[in-house]
Amino acid sequence: MSFMSRAWLYIIRKKGKSILLFVILLVMATFVLTALALGNASKSAQQDLRQSLGGSFLIGFDYTENNPYLKIEDVEGGTLMYSTQQISPELVKQIRGIEGIRECSATVEGLAAFPSLQLFTGNIPVEEEFRKSSKILSTWKSEELTRFTSGQLTLTEGRHIMPDDENKGIISKDLAEKNGLKIGDKIQTDRGVEIEIVGLFSPKEIEGINDQVTTYDKIQNHIITDLATLVAYENGPAIQGFNELTVSVDDPQNMEEIISTVKKITGVDWKGFSFLIDNEDYESAASSLEQLSELVSIILIVALIVSIAILSLILTMWARTRIHETGVLLSVGISKMSILGQYIAEVLLIAVLAFSLSYFSANAIAGQMGNILQSGQVVSEVQQEDGLSTGTRGEAGTNIGDQEIEAPELQVRVQLEEMGLLFLIGIVIVTVSAGISSISVMRLKPREILSKMS
Repeated sequence: MSFMSRAWLYIIRKKGKSILLFVILLVMATFVLTALALGNASKSAQQDLRQSLGGSFLIGFDYTENNPYLKIEDVEGGTLMYSTQQISPELVKQIRGIEGIRECSATVEGLAAFPSLQLFTGNIPVEEEFRKSSKILSTWKSEELTRFTSGQLTLTEGRHIMPDDENKGIISKDLAEKNGLKIGDKIQTDRGVEIEIVGLFSPKEIEGINDQVTTYDKIQNHIITDLATLVAYENGPAIQGFNELTVSVDDPQNMEEIISTVKKITGVDWKGFSFLIDNEDYESAASSLEQLSELVSIILIVALIVSIAILSLILTMWARTRIHETGVLLSVGISKMSILGQYIAEVLLIAVLAFSLSYFSANAIAGQMGNILQSGQVVSEVQQEDGLSTGTRGEAGTNIGDQEIEAPELQVRVQLEEMGLLFLIGIVIVTVSAGISSISVMRLKPREILSKMS
């Protein structure tokens, strides 16, 4: 008779022990499977959070003595500081092509006068020469401009600025209505540079009556253009490229790797630039989820250790009551390995049934725990370090700055992946525990077993 047949007959004959062992294994499997499901749910929530929040880093001029390209010149009305090595559209295109990068917001600002435009007047007095001036914000691709992607500005008519544009611009809808302008019309600067209007934007908010702002700083007066327009207007070394590039990434965890890839781009002396990482939103929002992951890992480790300890103790106690049976099996010529295989098979047969049924119990418990954690706001408060905004992460979502981010839902469900891992871990635990429990008996010689029987 094979050891599997003997194992099955023993399970049927010892119903009480078999049921008790089944209950113990079912409880252990439920705890382990619940911990695995919570762990995977937490990882999934973190991934969703990373994708929703993203992250960014800023590439800008290094305005310290470490920049060999830094120039400081005295000009009329003050001091002009600029770098002769600037961010070219070609460099922006190269960076944008790196895997994992979501958007590139390349910008450079200037001040230009528009004699024919009726501007919205600010409440801070300015000198006569600046009363007809407005800010020009030149960009590489306006649809990736941070002001648009953040919702601060919305394109309401026309199209965005594209990298190959020249002398194209987007103005506010309010400014267009005030001056009777439409898509296709042209506006001219005091230096003869013409800008064709290709789009109109609307700001989410405009300055209030009590806000202190100059005419050229009012959002309704701003003009968004391509780089060529501002280069032509300035006609000098100070503006030949972009001076800032905000790079948004899909996954904040890959930030350092992406920055390292950017710095490997040849043809650029990176000594002239500084990198500033902005990852605070994600780090603040993810802290509670990371704590949950650590807690789940601890629970899983404790559950595994306790399972091995309890199972080994119980099986060891039962093995000592089977000395007579072991002696009989040895006396009829059955090898120790076959006997050990029977003892392990007995536990494994019960374990397979217990592990399979634990799917239902773990699913019910994990679902309830997920609801408790969600309603109890384990992923609770997200607060920026600058104290400007505080959000509550729960079913309603989180406010981070001016942007509302949907809270990642803890969808705790037992997946096939967890079931497979449970069977793998469980079989190892059962085999080790059954083996440990049988050592004390299996190492005895037949004569010693007979003496203990007598």
